[in-house]
Amino acid sequence: MEVSAIMTAHREGVLSGPSISSFREAIDHARDQGITVEPIVVLDRPDALTRTMFADADRWGAKVVVTDFGDPALARNHAISLASGRYATFLDADDLWSFNWLVAAHRFCSEMGRPVIAHSQMSIIFGRERLFWLHVDSDHPDFDLDYLQIGNYWEALSFAPREIYADFPFHKNELASGYGHEDWHWNCTTLSKGFPHKPVPDTVHMIRRRHGTQSSRANNSDVVPWPTELVRFSR
Repeated sequence: MEVSAIMTAHREGVLSGPSISSFREAIDHARDQGITVEPIVVLDRPDALTRTMFADADRWGAKVVVTDFGDPALARNHAISLASGRYATFLDADDLWSFNWLVAAHRFCSEMGRPVIAHSQMSIIFGRERLFWLHVDSDHPDFDLDYLQIGNYWEALSFAPREIYADFPFHKNELASGYGHEDWHWNCTTLSKGFPHKPVPDTVHMIRRRHGTQSSRANNSDVVPWPTELVRFSR
């Protein structure tokens, strides 16, 4: 198996409909190009409507599991424990991939000649906020490592060898203790261990901003990522 395509859902309800279509379109396109893909769906504390949206997922070939973590980091980690692909990648159930994401990211990583963590070339934010940004290449001469002290360069919908996710699992969010942003922390951890983060040309991820998500709760709680080799809170 080449790619484990992982979708994590919580309480997205009807918003998961377009995400399911995007997920399936990218998988179908990859299979048309000869890439073997296993779809994995993790329903983490889903409400009734979200369960209904994924009621026929097994019929289109997805492995579906229901968990009670209440945390996107732990849901992703569990999916990785079920995955068998050479590579793995994630989609949240209210976000969208460009249809070519799996094909382009697979080709990019396969041709790189060393383990790297791939991100889309561009992220388009829609919903409660509207903006876009280009993902940076950590190997570029202008890359500023110190920026990670105050901001996250890359969003969570990455593509990488499955072993990287297994060896460096996402950290459970602990908002009550003042810590969160599991993707920011994971990006810092993996970069510090020598894995470059690189954008895949001609790919886009569309990220929905809405109230009630883990990301919005972390921002509203004014939490910081856990300390790493790259992010420290000391004088």
